[in-house]
Amino acid sequence: MNRREMLSLLAGTALASGMGASFSSAALAAGSKGEDGAAGAGERFAMGADLSTLLELEANGARFYDHGKADDCLHIFKRHGLDAIRIKVWNDPGNPDYFPADQSPKTGYNNAQHVRVLARRAAELGLRVLIDFHYSDWWADPGKQYPPHAWAGKNLAQTCDLLADYTSSVLRMLREDGVRPEWVQTGNEITGGMLWPLGKYDQWDNLATLLKTAHDAVKSVDSRIKHMLHIDSGGNNATSRWWFDSAVQRGVSFDLIGLSYYPQWQGSLDDLQNNANDLATRYGKDIVVVETAYPWTTSDGDSEPDTMTNTGTLTFAPTPEGQAQFFAALTKVVKGIPNGRGKGVFWWEPEWIPTPNVGWKVGTGDQWDNNTLFDFQGRALSSIDVFKLNR
Repeated sequence: MNRREMLSLLAGTALASGMGASFSSAALAAGSKGEDGAAGAGERFAMGADLSTLLELEANGARFYDHGKADDCLHIFKRHGLDAIRIKVWNDPGNPDYFPADQSPKTGYNNAQHVRVLARRAAELGLRVLIDFHYSDWWADPGKQYPPHAWAGKNLAQTCDLLADYTSSVLRMLREDGVRPEWVQTGNEITGGMLWPLGKYDQWDNLATLLKTAHDAVKSVDSRIKHMLHIDSGGNNATSRWWFDSAVQRGVSFDLIGLSYYPQWQGSLDDLQNNANDLATRYGKDIVVVETAYPWTTSDGDSEPDTMTNTGTLTFAPTPEGQAQFFAALTKVVKGIPNGRGKGVFWWEPEWIPTPNVGWKVGTGDQWDNNTLFDFQGRALSSIDVFKLNR
C-alpha cells in the first residue's frame, strides 16, 4: 500500500468512526500535559535537519564545500544557523541473512553504534539531538513497518520487553557518551501503526500498549527527554484527529506531536496550519515538523529517479531561492501555532548529495538529490541560510 492509499483509508476510518466530533474532553485532558505537567514550555525554536545518511556519505567519498572551501558538513550547517540534528536508528541493518535488513550495506549504517558516533559529533558542536527510533531493520513509514527480524513472531508481552530493553539500552549508551537527546520519537511516521502486524492501525489496543512501553522506556533513562509521537499526516486533520484521539483514549502519554509535511503528499500550507493549530489546541501539545523538504532543481544528479517530482499546490520555484521562500513560509506557519506551541522545523536529509554506493537501498542511487541544500558537487547553496534567516 502506498502513502496516498494509506492516507485515504485512514481518513475514511476517521470520518466513519466520528471520533473527532464525539471525543470527550476528559479523555483529551489525560494527554494534555507533558511529563513535567507543564504546558507550552518556552524553549527556543528548533532549526534542525535529519542528517542520518551523513556517515555513509562521508565513508563513500562525499565532500562538502562552503564558499569554495572543503569542510565538515556539520560545521557548515552550524555556521549557517542549524542548531539541532535528527538521527534515525535501525536495529540490525545490513544483516545479509534477513529481509529487509539485507537491503542495506553490510556496514550497518544507522545502527546504534553509528548513531552513537554521529550523536557524539553533534553534541560536541553544541547541537541539540532528536533520536528517531524506527523499530525496524530498515525504512519504516506509512507503507511499511517491518519489525526487526529478532522481534518477528513474538507476542505482545515479549515484544514490549524487547522494545523496552532496546530503547533504554540505546539511550543509556548515548548518556554514557555525554549525549542527552532533547527529544526522542518512538516510531517513524506511524500513522498506520508500527511493528506490523502486531501494532498495525487496526490493532489499536496493541499499538497503545507498545507506545506506552516506549514512553516508559524513554522516561526511565531520563525523565527530561521529551517523548514524541510522529505521524506523516501534516495536512490531514481527519486522520490526525483519529490517530491522536485513538492514542489518548487508550491512555498513551506523550509530550510532543511530530508531523511530516512534504507539499507533494501532505497538502497546502493552509492545510498544515489548520491541522497543527487544531492539534495543538485539542491535545495541549507542542508541535514540531520533523520532516520537510523542497526541491532546488528539476534536474537529477544521478541515474536514480527522484522521489519528489512536484510541489503539490505550492508555487515556489524549484530553485535555491524557492527553497528559501518555502522554508520561510513553513516556519511562519509553525511559529504561528497558538500559544507558542510550534517548537521547530527539521529539513529531511539536506546533505544527501549523489554519491556512488549511497542509495536508498543496495544497488540503487539517490532519490533525494534535488531536495538538498548542496548542489550535486557538494557546494552549499544559498538556501542553506534558511536556518539562520528564520530564527
